[in-house]
Amino acid sequence: MLHAMKFAYATSNILIIITTLSALGLIIYDFGFYPFYSHNKLIYSFLTYVLAALKALYLIRFISEWVEIKKAKAHLYNFLLVIFTFYLGWVCSRIITLEEVESSLYVIRKSILYIGIAFLFLTEVSSLLKFIYSKRQNPSFVFLISFAVIIAIGMLLLMLPNATTHGISPIDALFTSASAVCVTGLTVIDTAHDFTMTGKVIIMLLIQIGGLGIMTFTGLLAYLASGSVSIHNQLALKSMVSSNRISNVITIVTRIIIVTLFFEAVGAILIYLSVDKNLFDDTIDRMFFSVFHAVSGFCNAGFSTESAGLYTEVLRFNYPLHMIIALLVILGGMGFPIVFNIFTYLRIKTLKLFNKFYYRENNQETITRILQVNSRLALATTLILIITGFAAYLMLEQNGTLKDHQTITGKLVTSFFGAITPRTAGFNTVDMAKLSLPMIMFYLLLMWIGASPSSTGGGIKTTTIAVAILNLKSIIRNRKCTQVFHTQISEHSINKAFAVILLSLLTIGIAVTLISVYDSDKGLLNIAFESFSAFSTVGLTLGITPQLSDISKVILVFTMFIGRVGALTILMAFVSEARPQAYRYPEEEIQY
Repeated sequence: MLHAMKFAYATSNILIIITTLSALGLIIYDFGFYPFYSHNKLIYSFLTYVLAALKALYLIRFISEWVEIKKAKAHLYNFLLVIFTFYLGWVCSRIITLEEVESSLYVIRKSILYIGIAFLFLTEVSSLLKFIYSKRQNPSFVFLISFAVIIAIGMLLLMLPNATTHGISPIDALFTSASAVCVTGLTVIDTAHDFTMTGKVIIMLLIQIGGLGIMTFTGLLAYLASGSVSIHNQLALKSMVSSNRISNVITIVTRIIIVTLFFEAVGAILIYLSVDKNLFDDTIDRMFFSVFHAVSGFCNAGFSTESAGLYTEVLRFNYPLHMIIALLVILGGMGFPIVFNIFTYLRIKTLKLFNKFYYRENNQETITRILQVNSRLALATTLILIITGFAAYLMLEQNGTLKDHQTITGKLVTSFFGAITPRTAGFNTVDMAKLSLPMIMFYLLLMWIGASPSSTGGGIKTTTIAVAILNLKSIIRNRKCTQVFHTQISEHSINKAFAVILLSLLTIGIAVTLISVYDSDKGLLNIAFESFSAFSTVGLTLGITPQLSDISKVILVFTMFIGRVGALTILMAFVSEARPQAYRYPEEEIQY
């Protein structure tokens, strides 16, 4: 009996993956080849049979899983999956019998069906990834492959007939998918006019998945489905979410998803209230605009549903909108560990003040190092970059792009936004081609540095440049160690910082050289700006992206990919770790 239940559990797992893939294929076919308000009863009839098979398979797995899974939380989650599958079957049957295809009820039911089947498929994929982790694969390699697979899937989805208005070439589809998944924002075709609502939804989902990483979602789902995570799973997720401990990985993953959805929801509401309803055809368009820009802003993607982005005439002087998106960019680019650390710091300080004034407790005991050195260093560097960028923009662009903004408020907001956007955001509220040369050079520096570690942004990271400068300071002062905030920075961190800097310059240099071979007529400054923007996943351009040759577009795709996953991560994915040496060579000073 025990062997029979184990066999039923293993078999049902395989069949569920195949069946959910079939269901996903049907909704992609409907989503990609037919208008949303079409009512192809044959597709939904097939889908009804597929969902009926899923009901039976989920029931079989739930009954047989008790021999393999011991956690009560996992049983509860899988029981809810059974109920949810029955509910999706009911929704599908209701869609078939519904006559008014343009009613709000039809939209809601079809959306629930699409999202529900995608969720079931993602849940089952997580079990496959868990199996891959159990084989002790290199976490860097799995992380690398996950992004490559999502880019390939995104490319195929964007080539669906219903995704674009006039079709799209494979190169342009690849470029757009890579730009969305790598949260860059560079575009070779007009997102507003060349993509349908279906295409824009695909781009938004690619941005969300790329910003958080597919491993974040699937890691949590794998834990919920099985109730536990193996040591290899935890090690893989630990490197992806930059956790210092293995034990709290799932907690961090859960917090990342909750915090992201919370800030994006708040941002979408504020954006919805900040834009004029007369600019949109209906409420749904206004809501989609708000959600799209909230996701794009927090994920530092820089994509917009408007042809000229925020420089569009009706949005150019909407300063509340600019400030909302700027704040979303800052929050997304700060880094999740730093956000959590700051939250913990503020919570403890607030509780101490509350106890002191309300309960009259004067507790002298303090908790040291609440705010970690990494967080303090990233915050300090971010603040310096924002203030410096703001001051530089305000001074250098007074007779340039700021001339269009007549009010003091307009100049201040535009300068603030101009200091935020090159640090991997990619939105523009001014004509980038009209920037002065000194400001363009300053933008190159800001783009290269980028956001903070473990964030949705790119670049070499704020802590990397901070460690490099602190180390340079120590060398100048002839100190044997590098210190900051009464803490000594480890030699490994210093070596890693300089390795990241070297690899970034090599990658950008190669990209500039190769693009210059095929598009030399675009000018060195334009090409360099494009390459810096691609590597740092910024998305700003001086206007040459759509004019590039197909080979240059492919070069930028690789540059975006390397910038998103990290050149060091790519090397670590294909190079095995060195064995510990039981000996040391003589040490000798090298002259510079």
